[in-house]
Amino acid sequence: MDITEAFLNDPYDWDGPKETHVCATEADMDAALTMQLLKGLTHTPVLFADVRHYHSEQGIWDLCNSGQHATWFAARSADPAENLSHVHLYPEGFYFKAGGASVHHLAAPGDFTFARLTRLKGRYRMHVLRGAFEQFDHEVNEALMHQSDYNWPHAFARFDASYEEFLGRYGSNHIHAVPGDHVEELRIICQLLDIDYDGFGGVA
Repeated sequence: MDITEAFLNDPYDWDGPKETHVCATEADMDAALTMQLLKGLTHTPVLFADVRHYHSEQGIWDLCNSGQHATWFAARSADPAENLSHVHLYPEGFYFKAGGASVHHLAAPGDFTFARLTRLKGRYRMHVLRGAFEQFDHEVNEALMHQSDYNWPHAFARFDASYEEFLGRYGSNHIHAVPGDHVEELRIICQLLDIDYDGFGGVA
């Protein structure tokens, strides 16, 4: 299902251009709600990823999940062929005994807004922070991805918030992102929907 889930979140499939269809794994309803809000705001695919690992030497987080990471993030091009030229299909790992293919790529660099709906004492809150996706030279990229599930898609994220602040109160194992700076728009959305806004890294 990884291929299906990736293309559901993509703006194209084997029949051509299409509207993205939010797809969140592991019955993560708050992920789907977050992604739907971000999709409506930006009209782009929305990243779904695990907060998988912090590489302290590089100061970056490896955001990685088996399927929902749309292939569009590989180059963020309007041309599917350009994005897919960076995508590889690898056999699934030990998590998925039924087999099938995993959609592997590394997200293209650029500035991003990260967000996630979580719940605290019965109320929704929206974690919001700025950051960027980065890449290194080929050998470093490969070495970093091999420290996690290599066959899955990866995004190397540098957050504007410190790792101490992030780990101190971020309330989910999943995170979502869209390109550009949308902090103020998310602040307004939270006001309109009576959601508690929780900014990280100076975007309080």
